[in-house]
Amino acid sequence: MDQTILKSHVEKPEKFKGSDFRRWQQKMLFYLTSLHVSYVLTNFKPVDPYLVDGENVPTEAQMAKYERATSQWNHNEYNCRNYILNALDDYLYDIYSTFSTAMKIWESLEKKYRTQVA
Repeated sequence: MDQTILKSHVEKPEKFKGSDFRRWQQKMLFYLTSLHVSYVLTNFKPVDPYLVDGENVPTEAQMAKYERATSQWNHNEYNCRNYILNALDDYLYDIYSTFSTAMKIWESLEKKYRTQVA
């Protein structure tokens, strides 16, 4: 019997040490995309249907959908944040581990290192 084993061809990017940010960023974004977590860098957490102005009271199905989406987003946000932190050199890890979300880490890295390149 011929069995095909699927291998992941996505390698974890080297640790970012403070140089070649654009290269690292592109590799990291590809890595996060292949892990299906990159969307948390651009999308905010789902909004509670009870907080949306002008809407009727949400149905049980809408609330269940919201709770599933929120749970999935929280899980992916946690993973994405930690994938980014683990791809940073130790001294950068110490600085950025204080940030509460992956989006804040990503934006801060972009702001600091993109302006240095320019």
